[in-house]
Amino acid sequence: MSKDKRPGITEAHIRIGLALLESPAFIALDWTARALFLDLRSRMRSSNNGNINAALSELRHRGWTSSTTLAKALRQLEAVGLLRKTRQTVGVEHGSKVCNLYRFTDVEVFERPKLGIEGCKATDDYKVFKTLTAARRAVELASPPQKKTALQKVQRNAAETASIGPFDAADSAVTHHRPTAESAASKPKRTARKASIHAALPAN
Repeated sequence: MSKDKRPGITEAHIRIGLALLESPAFIALDWTARALFLDLRSRMRSSNNGNINAALSELRHRGWTSSTTLAKALRQLEAVGLLRKTRQTVGVEHGSKVCNLYRFTDVEVFERPKLGIEGCKATDDYKVFKTLTAARRAVELASPPQKKTALQKVQRNAAETASIGPFDAADSAVTHHRPTAESAASKPKRTARKASIHAALPAN
């Protein structure tokens, strides 16, 4: 009697080809963008590529708390061709009732007419980057340095004020005690002068 060779039940898992993980595009990403790639990939099933959103409210349970950090990571993933938008809106934060949707470029997309998503084969856009230098340049352009906010400036000024506080206090202490020392030194002189004046006066 032959043994049953049918595979058993396995846990849900994600598949990422080594060609992608070892590509310049993936290696050039910072750790935040890599983490987002994996978090979004874990939401992909057999036929929902292209219908994946990256809304902050949907990712909070994965530890995402900053919309700025999330937006930066998304820009990097798009810049190196690992993600592409299938639906672009002005964003929920600007009043839109729907959010952006994304597809992984290394996976096929099935058509979803109700969502306006067109089907397509995997485009592998990330393979355009042949060198790590080119990929890092794309990531750099997608991650401009943040401008200092007014709040940061206030905090910096407060820190500077706090740092010079002891110096001002020391100055005040020196200024305060100097006149006292001079007064103490001049007191015997005034006493001696009064004694001389009284001695010079004729006795009654």
